[in-house]
Amino acid sequence: AVDTSLGLAPAMAARKYEVWLVDASSRWSVLDKYQLGECEHGTALKVMYLTDVVEDSDEIPEKHLVIGVGTSMIDHDGEDLASKGRILLFHVKKSKKRMTQLDKGSSRGRPPLELMLMSEKDMALGPVTSLSSLRSEDIYRIVVGAGAEVTVEQWGSGKLTQVGFYHAHMQVQEIVLFKTFFLLSDAYDSLHFLVWRESDKSLTLLAKDYEPTQVFAAGLVSRGGAMSFVCHDDRQNLTFLQYAPTDAAARGGNKLVPRADFHLGSQTTTLRSHWAQSSLLFNSCTANSTLAALKQQDALFGRLEDDQRFAVNFGTVDGSFGSIIPLSEPTYWRLTALQSVMSNALESNCALSHRAWRLFRRSTRRAGCRSNDRKKGVIDGDVVMKFADLPLPEQEDLASSIGSTVALVMDNLLELGCAASVV
Repeated sequence: AVDTSLGLAPAMAARKYEVWLVDASSRWSVLDKYQLGECEHGTALKVMYLTDVVEDSDEIPEKHLVIGVGTSMIDHDGEDLASKGRILLFHVKKSKKRMTQLDKGSSRGRPPLELMLMSEKDMALGPVTSLSSLRSEDIYRIVVGAGAEVTVEQWGSGKLTQVGFYHAHMQVQEIVLFKTFFLLSDAYDSLHFLVWRESDKSLTLLAKDYEPTQVFAAGLVSRGGAMSFVCHDDRQNLTFLQYAPTDAAARGGNKLVPRADFHLGSQTTTLRSHWAQSSLLFNSCTANSTLAALKQQDALFGRLEDDQRFAVNFGTVDGSFGSIIPLSEPTYWRLTALQSVMSNALESNCALSHRAWRLFRRSTRRAGCRSNDRKKGVIDGDVVMKFADLPLPEQEDLASSIGSTVALVMDNLLELGCAASVV
């Protein structure tokens, strides 16, 4: 169409985005869709439980499985005005429409599903960039990251009500939940460690990293009762921090203590946790029965720290995939010695140094306060995994140089490979 009032100029195309409900078992056919508003973009999506809380009632609240969508709206004036957002809650239900013959063939006789909008809430704080589900005392709530604010929303009487909040510095990038603890990544001010207190419904800051870091992704790794936070920044570094209130470097418990660092060399946007499986379970077709049999043979199986490990996996923008695995102290020092020997004994590509490549890249932006000493403390899996491809005489020479055996090193590498696998 041509607008004659504007000198026969062609009409400007309007672009609108949609939320699709797709059936993966039927060639990814679209079952239902919901159209967003003009100049509205979808920025977050989460399938979660939500509890319908009724105040001053003795009845047990019901929980519902909902689809939460966070959006951001940019006005026609562009970036001159601050962006706002919305929270959309959908419920998937069976459609009452009659099924056609085509629908019956595509959905294998099941009634079609459709999206039902339960509620929506405007967020004037900024664009909704993160949605998470918080469970506290069997009550499920929504944690929303909008602009520089983190709000806890409670569902009741058909609407969302804010019951708690925390103000970050710049922009909420991601929120990782562990029980009632929050790991908040700020787009320009590193990590914040929070806790939700049900007694007074408040978010309390326990500690933070005072280094001005542009965070791209954050995750959690744990081994036994020890937990560390992983931070991936704009310079393609990985920083490992820990909440240690009794440590002298924690400034009275207000600062997250850096424990290790590593230059990844690739950019990623998400770090997902997974259970690090043992090699005894990884190669089993029936993991549950194998676990039960191992517990009958050894009462301590599954209770050791190496059996209670959670690693993180990530994909990078250049198409690679990797994992970060916590190790026991004997295994760490053995592989550290092996990495040092292999870096000196084996030829590297183009005579480049593995050690120099994996050193932490410092940031020069706005008064970075990081000290000059690098923590290191991370083993390069690309180097130590080359041990399995070497001839047996070279393996024996390398193993004997670190006071170990080939069988023990191969066993450690096998456990490392099984723990790194996500499937």
